[in-house]
Amino acid sequence: MKYIALGLLLALPALAEWEWEGRYRWRDAMAEDRRERAEAMREASRARAEVRRSMAEARRDFDRARMDAERETRRARLDWARDLRRDREEWMRENREWRQSLSDSIRDSVRERAREWRDYWRNF
Repeated sequence: MKYIALGLLLALPALAEWEWEGRYRWRDAMAEDRRERAEAMREASRARAEVRRSMAEARRDFDRARMDAERETRRARLDWARDLRRDREEWMRENREWRQSLSDSIRDSVRERAREWRDYWRNF
């Protein structure tokens, strides 16, 4: 029994040293894990920032394209309205001219017929 106690007394410092060595390894492993996690978090943060930058750039490009499209649409509408107004004015002018020429033609025709009728009755 005293040999067992003596063996335990001799083994306890070795076991205690082994236990402390295990703790140091554990702490080192945990510190390495924290460093790796912090690096992963920094990398994720950088990736999110890059995605935000690219999304902001894409949004600016989209807004620029939308504004250009709106400007072109507005210009096309104005051109269309101007062309429509010009065509309507031209149509109205042509219609007035046609009505005037028809009126002149009818007046000349009536005068001619009246003159023929008058000449007919004079010579009768």
